[in-house]
Amino acid sequence: MSGDDVDGSATRPGGRAAETVALAGASRATADAYLAEQLRLTRLQSDSLIEQNAFELSHLRWRRFNDQMKGALQIMVVALGLAVVTGLIVAVWNASQADGVVVEAFAVPPAFAQAGMGGDVVADDLTNKIAAIRDFADANSLAQSRHVQKDREGDIKVEIPETGVSLAQAWRYLRQWFGNERPLTGNVRMLDGGRIVLTVMLDSQTFVYTGAANQLDALEQKAAEQIFATFEPSNYILYLGGNNRLAEAYAAAGHNAMLAATDDDRGNVYSLWANTTVGAIGDMRLAHLRAQMSVAFAPKQTSGHMEMMDDSAILGHDEDVLRQARIIPNQRREDEAPQFRELGYAYAQDSARYNASEELGDFGHMMNLCNVLCSVAVQKTRNAQAAARLHDPAASRHLLEEAHALGAVFSQSDPRARYYLAVATGDWTAAIGAARDYAAAIAADNAHVPRLAATVTATQVVPLLAFAQAQAGDLAAASATIAPTPLDCYHCLRVRGVIAALARDRRQAETWFARAIAAAPSIPYAYADRGEMLLRAGDFNGAIAQFDLAHQKGPAFADPLELWGEALVASNRSDLALAKFADAARHTPNWGRLHLKWGEALLWLGRKDDAKAQFALAAALELSDAEKSERARLARLTASHV
Repeated sequence: MSGDDVDGSATRPGGRAAETVALAGASRATADAYLAEQLRLTRLQSDSLIEQNAFELSHLRWRRFNDQMKGALQIMVVALGLAVVTGLIVAVWNASQADGVVVEAFAVPPAFAQAGMGGDVVADDLTNKIAAIRDFADANSLAQSRHVQKDREGDIKVEIPETGVSLAQAWRYLRQWFGNERPLTGNVRMLDGGRIVLTVMLDSQTFVYTGAANQLDALEQKAAEQIFATFEPSNYILYLGGNNRLAEAYAAAGHNAMLAATDDDRGNVYSLWANTTVGAIGDMRLAHLRAQMSVAFAPKQTSGHMEMMDDSAILGHDEDVLRQARIIPNQRREDEAPQFRELGYAYAQDSARYNASEELGDFGHMMNLCNVLCSVAVQKTRNAQAAARLHDPAASRHLLEEAHALGAVFSQSDPRARYYLAVATGDWTAAIGAARDYAAAIAADNAHVPRLAATVTATQVVPLLAFAQAQAGDLAAASATIAPTPLDCYHCLRVRGVIAALARDRRQAETWFARAIAAAPSIPYAYADRGEMLLRAGDFNGAIAQFDLAHQKGPAFADPLELWGEALVASNRSDLALAKFADAARHTPNWGRLHLKWGEALLWLGRKDDAKAQFALAAALELSDAEKSERARLARLTASHV
């Protein structure tokens, strides 16, 4: 055997060098036996190491699993803790949103309890009565009332361990600590002579009602109204108004205005005061002043602007209507009182868009703008009016028929739509009748406030009636009709100008048109009226200048565009008229007169085929008798190739 030890173990005691010395003198058998034993020991040691490695690997795997389980448990504990904390936060937040009145069980005499009128029954009755008042008020209001509920503490009996407190009690405590709920308590006591006393307590206020024992229901109703007035004073006023208790509503509104402590509160209550001033006494100028005060106190709230817009419309101050209608869409929902942010805000936006469209002659945009608080029948009736003013009598007539088929047509919107339909067809007799029906509807709807009915009739109906009378040729009747109307009413001034123009009193007409334009410089109608007067007088350049101004004020108003085209044709500029007719047709595609005059311009330009096409369109649409005669004359000219 070699004496070299490649692994360097020759110097170790018991290493290979020692084995070599020990075996040097041993027999072959002994050496083989020794080597066999060493081989066996080596195998045993190897097997042991293998088993030990397997054990160590298993142990390490177990330790890793154990560590994973500990980690998972820790994650679960953290997650559970987060869930508990989140639940508490949500519970506290929900509790902080709690609002309104909670009616607790009343104390009642034993005799009442024995007769089935226990404290829970009285609480139920009062809860139901307050809820009924709230629901009625909400139906007549743009602001939503807070909730009222019976205390349900006794309905849930699950106890929180080691506290003796039920879940309902814990939830109630959270609402009391973090929310704005107000407990309503009370009792019923017997008096001598069969009389009873109902005592109700809300916060620090106590209300006492006395009556006969069989009058408990009436006493509860009085208490319910008083409680609702305490926590919802604004909607209580609307509740009174909805029940035609107008004097009470007006008095309550004035009382609330005196109690308002902040500018935001004053803005809210003054707008409601303005509203009740209209409905209770019909003093529009006083109502408008109070609406102005509301806006001055709280310009970011929409309610005051809406009252100003509505009051200005009744007064005939169209420039102010348009001004407010342009302000309201820029109001922010988050600046409104919480109860006004939904229905009230949506209604104001809808109403502002409708009013702005009407003031600017954008009748196409008026269509389908009655989305809030409108029945289908009212929607169709208002659309019928817009269609008529778009010179589409067929569509207007169809919409009115559908509205009548639905029933329950709003009494004022129906005759107003019929009036504009008659104007669109040139049926002035029908227009006069519809205007008178409109006045009768206003009188009937406001019979309890004749002062309001008189103002609305003067500014909204009389100009329509006088205009129809003048167009029918009865200038004396028209002048007598318009004479009593206010001199700050825009449409009243306009119609005075129209009557004077038809009477060929150009100087007087100019005066009235100038006053109308000064009263409402942003509204296009008076410019168009003045332009039409100048057109009929042969002053084409003057007419075109007025139609241009009207178009600038109301770009979607088709009437001045069509008249502008007529003025260009009359001044031998039919080439320029085509663009005006095409522009007008974008807004009023079904206007028979428009296509008739468009065809005339094409005829003078020698485009006879195109002229025939326009005359055919005009023939398929509705024309007045005079327009039908003119179409026949122009058609003969086209056929004769002149």
